[in-house]
Amino acid sequence: MAGAPDSAADLFVYGASPAGIGAAVTAAREGLRVLVAEPLGQLGGMLTGGLSRTDLGRPETVGGVFREFLTRVVAHYAARYGPDSSQVKDSLGGQRFEPRVAHAVLSDLLAEAGAEVRLRREIVTAEVEGRRLRAVTLRNGVGEERVRAKAFVDASYEGDLLAAACVPYRAGREARQEYGEEHAGHLFWDPKTSRPSPRSTGEADARVQAYCLRLCVTDDPANRRVLAPPPSYDPARFSLLQAYLDAAPRQLKDVLLLGPLPNRKWDVNNWGFCWQSMDFIEGNAGYVEGDWPARRRIVRAHRDYQYGLLYYLQHDRGVPADLRAEASRYGLCADEFPENDGWPEQLYVREARRMLGRYVFTEHDARRDSRKPDAVVVGSYPLDSHATQWYRLGQPDPASEGFFMCSTRPYEIPFRALLPADLDNLLVPVCLSATHAGYGTLRMEPVMMNLGMACGLAAALSPGGPANVDVAELQRELAGRGQVVRV
Repeated sequence: MAGAPDSAADLFVYGASPAGIGAAVTAAREGLRVLVAEPLGQLGGMLTGGLSRTDLGRPETVGGVFREFLTRVVAHYAARYGPDSSQVKDSLGGQRFEPRVAHAVLSDLLAEAGAEVRLRREIVTAEVEGRRLRAVTLRNGVGEERVRAKAFVDASYEGDLLAAACVPYRAGREARQEYGEEHAGHLFWDPKTSRPSPRSTGEADARVQAYCLRLCVTDDPANRRVLAPPPSYDPARFSLLQAYLDAAPRQLKDVLLLGPLPNRKWDVNNWGFCWQSMDFIEGNAGYVEGDWPARRRIVRAHRDYQYGLLYYLQHDRGVPADLRAEASRYGLCADEFPENDGWPEQLYVREARRMLGRYVFTEHDARRDSRKPDAVVVGSYPLDSHATQWYRLGQPDPASEGFFMCSTRPYEIPFRALLPADLDNLLVPVCLSATHAGYGTLRMEPVMMNLGMACGLAAALSPGGPANVDVAELQRELAGRGQVVRV
């Protein structure tokens, strides 16, 4: 836009997610001028946003900058509490951490590398000329600014940069027959057989898996926020949870997935087999294509839903007294997200846009066709999707529609899946080219951060555009920096 002040960089990264930080740190260490713009006021994405128990997969497949993050988490606890402390032990080699510790570690990585980060910057437009992205315009709260760069990385959870650059993408689920994927499309999961139920139709639709806010809670009275009555609280919206509690004796572990962290804290996640848990199923409608005011309203709706559910568990007389007492032990942490009353700003956007790039990663790549000539990262987490539609009372399946989990073998992720078909200087490590089923294993933070590392190094090795990088050289350089490239 005319009149917008200009900035210039060798590499522009949109999104201070783990992938964005992996790209920025790697490129800056190679001497590139790196500018990172983040639409929220929080850097680190889900690593600092409450996802504090790492979905690692097989540890031997995780190297690179994410392995460095894990090492630094342990070093932080050792320096603060001692190498033989309970905090070091509870961190489980860096895989379990408090959100504020993750923020400190990632902030140090960026500062040491010399990458500049600008928060609360929303993308407005992208300028494309031929096969190159030339510049982006950002909204900064008081006006607009324009950033020119030689190479770009879209590391946002939403894929807003690729959309602004008119890169083709998909949001929703492919039909089963499109790629021959067992877990594609409309699906009910049968945990007894670990297979899709015969009731699954495999039909395509526009749904994406449910979102939630990953919460950090404590049972330490000195650090625990007491849960006040939520505004506009309506206990009737938790009738499905009440029916679940009435169906059989339940403990808190049957409702919420609580993972222990250092310093008497827990990561609270959705429990997929509970009829109504932390995921606000169907609550993300409109998020993917929404503008930021609409998205913020959706985030607020998620917070209101989860706030109400926690309050219901602690106070409603329909909840058994022993379960109410167990739930009441926990509260949001006073020393986490203090600027937001203990709530993270980052919504767990498990899936949004998925680019249609030079290679589409499917569930077959994670289960059978595991080797790739242009591999840059190895993954190993199961195929995993949260529900897309609520459980309905009376249906024979115990899980909500869209939920599945299926084991994988270690697999290689091709560089081509990060590349748009028609742009040579844009890389996409989060909303990369994959089907809904295939994305279920790619979407974990260790994979994303190391895909970002591959993007940052590709930008450094190929000034003419990362699409033109010598892949064999990229693989050697990644391996030399500790990345696991081959299974």
